[in-house]
Amino acid sequence: MLEKRIIVCLDVRDGKTTKGIKFKGNVDIGDPVKMAKLYYEQGVDELVLYDITASAEGRSAMMDVVEAVAKQIFIPFTVGGGISSIDQIRRILLAGADKVSINSPAVKNPSLIKEGAAVFGKQCIILGMDAVRTRQCPPVTGCL
Repeated sequence: MLEKRIIVCLDVRDGKTTKGIKFKGNVDIGDPVKMAKLYYEQGVDELVLYDITASAEGRSAMMDVVEAVAKQIFIPFTVGGGISSIDQIRRILLAGADKVSINSPAVKNPSLIKEGAAVFGKQCIILGMDAVRTRQCPPVTGCL
């Protein structure tokens, strides 16, 4: 029988957990390290931390936040945001993450997913995708 899993995703901007809709109108809602620890203590199965401005700002995820969260939780931990090289993947994994989520840089360099999987194992590499519906699909058949 399939088990339900609770996976919490924290969006981080400027070192604070933030909440918005489609990355707009964001409001800071707390410290990502404290929130990660609280979710861990409440029994979540996995945690994902996205540095939502890293790619746009041309930098990697905030390593100090990654390291601090990794010291507080002992569940699968994924980090995303601005990861565009094998070296950045290595640093994030060494900082305590179990997996990396690659989004925009995978569009610019599709081989990054394959290279990352070859170096670190396919269990460590996730392709994050922001999908947008461009046309209305019929509810029964969907878009093909």
